[in-house]
Amino acid sequence: METFFEYEPMNQYLKTKIPDELDMSWLKHVLQRAKSDKISLALYDSKNTRSLPIAYALNHHDKRDDDDSDILYSILNPQYVHKHEHISGILTKLHEDIDLFEQFHCSNLFHVYLLGVDPIYRQNRLASQLIDSCVQFATDKHFDLIYADVTGDYSLNAFLKQKFQTIKTIDYASYENLYREKTFENILHKGCSIVVRDLRNE
Repeated sequence: METFFEYEPMNQYLKTKIPDELDMSWLKHVLQRAKSDKISLALYDSKNTRSLPIAYALNHHDKRDDDDSDILYSILNPQYVHKHEHISGILTKLHEDIDLFEQFHCSNLFHVYLLGVDPIYRQNRLASQLIDSCVQFATDKHFDLIYADVTGDYSLNAFLKQKFQTIKTIDYASYENLYREKTFENILHKGCSIVVRDLRNE
C-alpha cells in the first residue's frame, strides 16, 4: 500500500510522510469496504517467494442510494491537516455537479478506487493488465459502468488505452483552493480526471 501513496502525484508533491501522515482509519475503511465488496484484484510474481502482491486494484461496488460514504482524506494529525485539505479539496471539486448514476442512468458502478504497482515492476505494463482485468471482471459481474479518479499522467494514459473516456478534468496549474491559492501549480502532471467506461455499450 505504501507504494501507492509514495508515488501518487499529489502526495508526492506535498511530500506526505508515509505512513506517519496517512489517516489509518480512512485506509482501514477503504480496505474493509474492498474486502466486503469482493471485487478487488491483485497480481503476484510466481518467481518471488514473498506473499505481497506486485500490483493491485482495490475496487468498490458503488450503489445508488448507498449510505456508505468514503471520506477521502480526513484528519489524522492536526499538524498535517493542511495536506489532506489540499487533496480532498481538489477531489471534491472534481466531483462537484457529477452524479454518475443520473448522468449514465445506471444503478451499479465498479469503482477502481486505488491502483498500485510495485516500482520494481513498473516497466511490465501491469497497470494496463489490471485495468483490463477489472473491465473483464466488471463485465462478467454485469456492472453498468466502471470508473476511476486518476491523478497522474501515466495512470490516465493507461485508462485511456483501455477505452475509458474522460468526463471531467481539473488542471493542476490553474486550480485554486478556497483561499485562491494555486496549491499544485508546479506539479509535474497535467491534472486529475474522472474516467469512465460504459460496459452496456459493449
